[in-house]
Amino acid sequence: MIDFDKHMKEQRMLLDSDQPRKGHEERFLQKLERETVQTPVRKFRFRHALQVAASIAIILTSAIVLIKQNKSGEKVAQQEIPAAMMEADMYYTSQVNARYDEIRDFTFDNSEEKAVLLDELNDLENYHEQLMSDLESNPDDDRVINALIRHYQIKLEVMDQIIIQLNQVKKETSKDKENESV
Repeated sequence: MIDFDKHMKEQRMLLDSDQPRKGHEERFLQKLERETVQTPVRKFRFRHALQVAASIAIILTSAIVLIKQNKSGEKVAQQEIPAAMMEADMYYTSQVNARYDEIRDFTFDNSEEKAVLLDELNDLENYHEQLMSDLESNPDDDRVINALIRHYQIKLEVMDQIIIQLNQVKKETSKDKENESV
């Protein structure tokens, strides 16, 4: 313990100085330059849009297959849709529209990527219209009601994932632009 105290007293002058050692700033700037050069530039690429589109297509296809397997051959002619279902439809529609507007307002590097993404979302809307016509034909069929609600839930999850990915890309792009400006 005595050696440690002696060592600390000898090194006190080095430790108490307010100024860093000579060459510190140069070494720090060199490390900083190396890290900025090594940082990869991430942009929203067409591949990401294709991955999202493929995910949407898989979900859409799965939902169609499930509906066709669960559909009964009996159809009741034009009965009234339950009020609770209409209320749920209004809620989910407002949520979907809000997320659609948020996705549409993002700026893309390539307008073709944006068009592909919005087309895939429109395909999901076409499936929704098919479910609504099935609901009008079979308003008391719980399978159609459950399929419609599940479709909304899946659609909202997909749209949330798209928004998260777009925000990540936006954040990374803004970091890259900040690093370039420094």
